[in-house]
Amino acid sequence: MAKKLKIGDPVQRHGSFVTYMVVAVDANKKTADIKNPKGDAIGLHRGVPWSELDVLDESQNALRVVREATESGE
Repeated sequence: MAKKLKIGDPVQRHGSFVTYMVVAVDANKKTADIKNPKGDAIGLHRGVPWSELDVLDESQNALRVVREATESGE
């Protein structure tokens, strides 16, 4: 992870294609709480080490939004 996490950042866990949103950051422990914005069964994950997260840049996040809208038929 190259950039410092902040609340609202879109992230993915290493090896996962699920996009989460950062809902809390603990800079001392270098962990974050992440939540699936769709609110499905995957839910909330607390205390995820920063080293397990990839922060998505704006272009990656925009691509995800377009892909999800296309898949859902919106």
